[in-house]
Order: sequence, then structure tokens, then C-alpha cells
Amino acid sequence: MTTKIPALVCVDVEPDVRRPDFNSRDGWKGFEESLRLFEELRRRAGVGALFNWFLRMDPQVEILYGSAAWAAERYGAQIDGLRAAGDEVGLHTHAWRRTGGAWVTDHGDQGWVSRRVRVSFEAYERAFGLACLSFRFGDHWMNDETFGLVESLGARYELTLEPGQRPSAGVPGDEVCTGRFPDYAKVPREPYRPAREDFRTRGEREMWVIPVSTTLLPPWPAAPLYRRAVWRARYGRRQYEPLSLALDPEQFRHAVGDIVVGGSARESRTPSVARGRRARRADDARAPRRRTIGLTTPEGGT
Repeated sequence: MTTKIPALVCVDVEPDVRRPDFNSRDGWKGFEESLRLFEELRRRAGVGALFNWFLRMDPQVEILYGSAAWAAERYGAQIDGLRAAGDEVGLHTHAWRRTGGAWVTDHGDQGWVSRRVRVSFEAYERAFGLACLSFRFGDHWMNDETFGLVESLGARYELTLEPGQRPSAGVPGDEVCTGRFPDYAKVPREPYRPAREDFRTRGEREMWVIPVSTTLLPPWPAAPLYRRAVWRARYGRRQYEPLSLALDPEQFRHAVGDIVVGGSARESRTPSVARGRRARRADDARAPRRRTIGLTTPEGGT
């Protein structure tokens, strides 16, 4: 018997490149294309599919476009349409800082991070006349101080954490980053209320954490432990990656299988799928979990 499960699709609404030119005033083509894609998915699903959109409204946007609320101003009609359809609209904040002629991700200055978060929440409230209830920090970064601030500003759902991610001192490539990324190795894989002393463990806080579904990539076939050790020595340690439509199609197919019916399913029988196929609003993530689950396409195929 096939059982439908709730899954969240998170769409980060932001500039098309991570480090835009300071003179850039271009529209966000990625968002414009996503609108068309997900409206088509909504139509094909035929089950009242809802999606979750997280807007950049932080100082990087303010520097580039003259207003932190630029996305709400430029795409106001489209966002109103999403809300009318029942979609969730939340915030997606990055800690980019302009230093000289370059962008630096400044996680090492807590005062800077806190101001970026406050600017985002204030811009959201000015643009929409209501408090923001759902939040995603950029690059899966979070710490206890920022978590507490987001909760104090009225958010009810936090959707940043990527279980399995190990601590690191920066991001891949030539980007400059201060501070460290936290250790998410033991973060629960299903929605939970975190502890006040550590947002990565279960507790009694009011705000819910809805972790992103992750899987080890690249996929390795079943093999004895010694063979896997050889592969690791030859190709390097595999990394946990979020389930995302940006993945190679074969990797996406593997990730869905691993998360839903494979190893991850033992811990997370109701995964929250970042940028996945089907969705309900963040409010539905606490729906009762079932031991047997199935995944189908909108056309009814497996």
C-alpha cells in the first residue's frame, strides 16, 4: 500500500550569482524561471501542492538594489499570487559584507550577523505588514545566538540545518569567509523543538527546527567495508549533500531512494525535502509519521 507523506519544497529567492557585480541591477532570472516551473508542477500534481519561498531581504540586496525589500517591490504581484495559492513566504538571510571591492561572508562577527538578521525581519514586516514565521540562513550556517535572535523576532520554523554536515572553516572555492560552520553530524533528521543550550539537540524551545533532507554523495554501491576503505583513500570522503533539484539526475534519483527508503528513512520517516518534488507548508511538517511510505510522480507513476 502506498502512503502519501508530507514533504517541503524550499525555494531560495535571491540573485542569480553569489557575488554579484556592485553595479548589477538585473532581475532574478532564477526566481522567474522557478515561478514557471513550480506553477507547472502545482498544476500537474492536482493535489493542492504548496511550496515554500524564502526571500533575500538583507544588506547585500540593499547595497545592490537600493532597498532590502527589493524582491517584494519588484515581484510584488507574483508574491501576492503565491500567498493567494497558500504558499509560505519566509526569509533567507546571508551574512555577505562588502569589504573594499569584494564580498566576504562574515560569520565571525556576531554583531554583524545579528544586524543582518534584524534588517531582514524589519524589511519583511515593512513589505508585507506582518511578521515572518519561517527562516533559512544562507550556506546552512547557524549558531545559538542567531537562533535565539530569530526566535525572538517571531519566527516559528527554522529550516537551515543540514544533518550530517561536518564543521569547517569556510566554503569551497575562492570565496572569503570568516568564522566556522557548525557540526551537524548528530542533528536529528526529523522536525524537533531544540534545547535552549544547543539548537542542534532536542529540547523545549518554542520554535521548530525542520532539518533539510541530506544524503551521502557520490553514491557508492553495496560493498564490503575494506573495499569502501579503498574507495575513500582513492576518491576522498563522501559528503552529506541536501536533496536538491540542482543535483545531477542520477544523484537526485539516488538521494530520493536513500532518504525515503534507505538508511536515512530509519531515522526520518517523514523527510523534509529541500527543493524536492512535492510540498506542503511548513505548518504541516508535524503531521503524524508513518512506518511505511511511498513516493509517486504527479502522473501516478512510481
